[in-house]
Amino acid sequence: MTSAHSKLYSDDVSLVVIIVDTNPFFWASAALPFADFFANLVHFVNSILLLNHLNRVVVIAAGVSSCGYIFDSSDASPAGGVGVTATFDKASRKVEEFIAQDARATASNGSVASANAASLLSGALSLALCCILWVLQMVLNSM
Repeated sequence: MTSAHSKLYSDDVSLVVIIVDTNPFFWASAALPFADFFANLVHFVNSILLLNHLNRVVVIAAGVSSCGYIFDSSDASPAGGVGVTATFDKASRKVEEFIAQDARATASNGSVASANAASLLSGALSLALCCILWVLQMVLNSM
């Protein structure tokens, strides 16, 4: 009975990788402010995590000069009850740090970004694929 119980949970496990464009030039002309978008994103992430305590969510930010991981639910508290407020606070700090770091990297490149500067979505997609492969290898090794 234990194997059927664990199979039920393991079959319903999901990995969701979200790429967020943090390009300030895009968000300056967007109809929805970035803060409102990010608050909605946090609620979406928490919804996925509440569906199954084994679900995993990774959020990757793509900026003008850099990209990086800003949230990984496997780093969250192991209690299984990740709250919206705790998730929002931690992720907000990481996004603010990422945006500041990206702005410094853009300024230190010697080239001032223009209003049509593109984000590093290809780099963020590469990070997402690496993350998916790493999780897949962990799952296959545990079988």
